[in-house]
Amino acid sequence: MEKVEIPLGEWDIIHPGLAVYLVSTVDGRGIFNIAPYGMVMPISYHPLIYALSSAKDRDTYHNTRETGEFTLNLASCELLHQINITATKFPPEVDEFKEAGLTPIEGIKLKVPRIKECRGHIECKLNQLIDVDERVIIVGDVVSLSVDREVYMMDSLKQKESLAPIFYCHRNYFSLGKYIGDRRA
Repeated sequence: MEKVEIPLGEWDIIHPGLAVYLVSTVDGRGIFNIAPYGMVMPISYHPLIYALSSAKDRDTYHNTRETGEFTLNLASCELLHQINITATKFPPEVDEFKEAGLTPIEGIKLKVPRIKECRGHIECKLNQLIDVDERVIIVGDVVSLSVDREVYMMDSLKQKESLAPIFYCHRNYFSLGKYIGDRRA
């Protein structure tokens, strides 16, 4: 097969998309914030550490820097409308749970609320902030994981389908594909 070089601006052609997380934070006054992020990934399994990339003008960045906490809530396909609402840049004093019609539930180990409508949650304590031009990489040590009980009790092959994660790539959303095999030694 012949290969062709493509412009860097067309990176999305070869990018499969990333799962969307609704990142919940709280500021020092106790005001809740939610923002959708697709640039989220584990960077270590032992210890479990996650990172996300954020613009420096986002409430997520400011709140995490101020409180040292954030929660990654795995968004599902049925939350597309709420995802788009939380993508709006509201003033910092606006409670985005209320704006998006989402339900805050108490964090297990953090003051940051989890999102009831999401099926999986990753609570993180700030490890470090890494400046990258106008962006920042927020690195967090995972302190708690939670998932809906019915998802936890399922066969592992059905768990991903039940989570129904939504993927984002260059202003478009996608759903999870089908199971095609596992890793063999």
